[in-house]
Amino acid sequence: MFSLVPWKKKSKKGVRPLIRRDSHPLAELREEFDALFDRFLSRWAGPRGWDFGPNRLGGLDIEDSAQEMIVRAEAPGFEPSEVDVQVSGNLLTIKAEKKEEKKGKEGNGHYEERRYRSFYRTVTLPPGTDPGKIEARYKNGLLEVHVPKSEEAKGKRIPVKA
Repeated sequence: MFSLVPWKKKSKKGVRPLIRRDSHPLAELREEFDALFDRFLSRWAGPRGWDFGPNRLGGLDIEDSAQEMIVRAEAPGFEPSEVDVQVSGNLLTIKAEKKEEKKGKEGNGHYEERRYRSFYRTVTLPPGTDPGKIEARYKNGLLEVHVPKSEEAKGKRIPVKA
């Protein structure tokens, strides 16, 4: 069922437009609550370390040049052996998984602590990439994957005649 209360969508940059004075009072109330929840949830880390903010999934940058495509993924807290990079067809998959378990005695009692972290991203590679020459480096929480392009994908300049 559709709502009868008028509302506005967010703009492309995520910034809400100013409320017009001629808008419906319920629409203004909805805008205020939406802005309140956006501000609240962007700073709050939920249960099990879930993060509801804009950077909740870690940063991912893709740089595309004529020679190669570079994928940079932020995955702090992992060891290089815990990061898995795979290519299947035109999909580049980046996975990282870490399980930690601590047991011991504290004072008169016994304590156990378990943590689980994972990171997963899939990037579609453009046609003409060379999967056999892909290189991946992980340092200081930043994974950098270099995907070279084949000669056909680099393009060729066509001279223009007058």
